[in-house]
Amino acid sequence: MNQPAWVIGRVPNGYWSTRSNRAKYMKWLGKKLRIRKNSQWYKLSRKHFQDNYGGGLLATIYKDSPLAALRDYMPREKWIPWLFSRTPQAFWRDPKNRRAYMNWLGKQLGFTKQDDWYALTQQHFRDNGGNGLLANYYRNSPVDAVREFKPNRKWNEWQFHATPQRFWKNKKNRTRYMDWLSKALKIRKPEDWYRVTRKDFYDNYGAVFLKSFADSSPQEALREYMPKFKWKPWLFTRVPNGYWKTPKNRIAYVKWLGAMLGYKKPADWYQLTREDVKASGGGALLSMYYNNSILGMLKAAYPKHKWDKARFNASSSSKSKKVWNKLVRGHRKG
Repeated sequence: MNQPAWVIGRVPNGYWSTRSNRAKYMKWLGKKLRIRKNSQWYKLSRKHFQDNYGGGLLATIYKDSPLAALRDYMPREKWIPWLFSRTPQAFWRDPKNRRAYMNWLGKQLGFTKQDDWYALTQQHFRDNGGNGLLANYYRNSPVDAVREFKPNRKWNEWQFHATPQRFWKNKKNRTRYMDWLSKALKIRKPEDWYRVTRKDFYDNYGAVFLKSFADSSPQEALREYMPKFKWKPWLFTRVPNGYWKTPKNRIAYVKWLGAMLGYKKPADWYQLTREDVKASGGGALLSMYYNNSILGMLKAAYPKHKWDKARFNASSSSKSKKVWNKLVRGHRKG
């Protein structure tokens, strides 16, 4: 059996200029590589040509591009460049090519509405021939890819699987997130933030955001967000770790509580109940530092006053309850 010209030795000058000769080589190569359907050609690489007497053909006629070779061999087939092991040189420099890839990727992933793009990850690019595009043009950031693809939409970076590198280092980005979260949680006044928990951040794409603050503390996030507002740590669902260890903080709570309940003289404190303290965020303080004793708490806050222990047995007055209900509505329900 006669061997093909490219197997015997160097082909004659101008041999590859004839399309029929190129087609013969490609047909022969397909058999060598056991390619039975068109989709299998996507595994074709430069090395396949070099290992099978076609290195010169690929270099001189196709500029080292397997894709160009296939387009010449099967011109009616719609080849997808990024499904090859390597895209042609400078392919991704053309914005049209990047846009074509993103359109195709969206269809592959079943994205039908804009919000679907928030689910896009680096792995989607890796699994669909876009790793080089993501690394070289988008700094490995799906967010940047989506921004270029759909520039007319304001995208929230935190709603993606991962934010761009160092995104949370920028205070403007942290403020943007808090602005968005306030709308998501229907916050209308500063006091509404007291009902917000760490879980609310976690449920609203803010887990990594909270790591920007000591102990992943919502209170610290709010101090940065609204620095002029005088926050009362005890009105949050949890006080910061170690907050009650500081005597100054314990005294500040007691004096605030008295002011909120309208206590103007020491005798007013006798109507205070443990339930009042617990409902106002001081339950942990009362149990951990004063053995659930209101008297002990008041002695620490007002050490010069001589308290009558027996008078603390009286139940709270209706006036105290009315004031307290107002306090609860204003600062806890939001």
